Amino acid sequence: MTQQHDLLHWYEASLPQRERKLRGHFSTPPRLVEQVLDACGYTSDVDLSGIRVLDPACGSGNFLAAASRRLLSYGREAGVSARVSARYLHHNIWGFDPDPIACMLAELQLHETFKDNYPRSRALRHLHIHQADGLAFPWQQRGHVDLFLANPPYLAAKNNDLSGYRSTHQRGQADSYLLFLNLALQIVRPGGWIGLVLPDPVLARSNATLERQRLLTETTIHHIWHLADVFAAYVGAVVIVAQKTPPPIHHQISWKRERWIDTAARAANKDNLPLQVMTTVSQQQLGQQPGAELRYLLSTIKGTIIERLQHQLHMQIDPQAPRTLACLGEYVVIRRGEELGKDSALLKGSAPHPDDLKWYPVLRGGIDIHPYAIPAATCWIAREQVLKPLHRYLAPKILLVKSAGRLQATLDVQGHVVLQTLYMLQPVVNPNPTIQTAFSEEDELYFLMALLNSRILQDYLYALHTAYKWVQPQIEQHVLAQLPIPAQAAYEEKEQIIARARLLMHACSKSSSVVELKAQSYELYEEQERAICALYEIALQQRQVSDPPRDVIDEGVSLYG
Repeated sequence: MTQQHDLLHWYEASLPQRERKLRGHFSTPPRLVEQVLDACGYTSDVDLSGIRVLDPACGSGNFLAAASRRLLSYGREAGVSARVSARYLHHNIWGFDPDPIACMLAELQLHETFKDNYPRSRALRHLHIHQADGLAFPWQQRGHVDLFLANPPYLAAKNNDLSGYRSTHQRGQADSYLLFLNLALQIVRPGGWIGLVLPDPVLARSNATLERQRLLTETTIHHIWHLADVFAAYVGAVVIVAQKTPPPIHHQISWKRERWIDTAARAANKDNLPLQVMTTVSQQQLGQQPGAELRYLLSTIKGTIIERLQHQLHMQIDPQAPRTLACLGEYVVIRRGEELGKDSALLKGSAPHPDDLKWYPVLRGGIDIHPYAIPAATCWIAREQVLKPLHRYLAPKILLVKSAGRLQATLDVQGHVVLQTLYMLQPVVNPNPTIQTAFSEEDELYFLMALLNSRILQDYLYALHTAYKWVQPQIEQHVLAQLPIPAQAAYEEKEQIIARARLLMHACSKSSSVVELKAQSYELYEEQERAICALYEIALQQRQVSDPPRDVIDEGVSLYG
């Protein structure tokens, strides 16, 4: 077994990182494989002799080898001969992969597993490990797979041609892992089991809506495990364990969210990491989400102001009734900056001569933007390299970090040029006449910045949207446009929030020399939080909300593509 393990490790280690990413070759850790098999009920203390197992993207065979060990263990406990056990493996363990070396390694694992159990037997001659594309196989016989296991390659449609698969022609292209999820729903028999290791965008990304809808209606989902650091790839992993049977009305899905640590570290708990306690969420509640999103954190916000806000945003309302909540997209147009990377050669690190008006300071993203802090640029760009209308940058604007799991907003009144990693929020040209306009445009921006930096909207965005992509999360423009905003704040309360926001800008900025104000910033922030929370509580009492006008959202999309 040691020689076998070394060979498997050598093959994976010999692949360059870029090649592994292009091919989606990242093997499932053995401990995670065992946990998936346990969750699917594939254990040696039950009769496994008639359970057909398929891994249509088997790679070097980690799932199949673990299943084989359990099948052979069952055979030994049942007292069957080596020949019968070999027949079990031949009939029940199936794997496909287009990589010939991976197939060879998978066969080697299965042969070594059989040899460990029956060292003197030569009964195992043929295995169903096939060098073939599991998605392209003609699956005329449906419903004959009892256990579908896969950690399919994470290949995005935008970077790979997947048009050759029939299912992509039915609704446009889909990322490769969604094709495997579709395959599982197609060929697993009623009552059979599905154990999939998928990238975490499947939890909430819009291109997976149809698959999630089918999963929630056609299967009973028993487990959702959201894991970070499982693979040496820039993506979080989601394990979905489901049974091919419609869910009971009150079924609860067990979920956990944690960082993956190896067996030795977990046993010793060397990192002193808290182990995630299992929590549950209603499958029916997930099915009622607008895009059937698997928002498992809904169970953690039950009864909170976050849940009430989410509920109100999806209510049908009387358009003639007065509103207490609006959406951010009614107040501002949301755009991105220059389509340049932060390391672009067009950016200069040294400031030009003060009299040179052909250069402008540039803000690059989260590295230059912090909540409430006055932004300070360390890079410059030539005027002729600025492709988007310059007046957008020179006007006052809220800046918000795009590639982040939580809201980070500040106000720029200094006319910085910004890169695409930042959103610019500027007042709409023709604001809705029902929205109060007693304050100046700059005051309104201070007010909105304070809301965006509040715990309420921080938690709202995280629990409902950004938590479901653990690695490199991003705040999508349409999500930002639909954040709930109190529409009828009393003048005095709003004036005080604006005043505190101005004070916090100075308190949180490096350039501030007011020591006493810095020392009081925590109390100031807490006072701001209480005031904002009170605004939302008042707004929720009347239970009225509207969706943002489509022309406002579309204008922002068209302006930055």
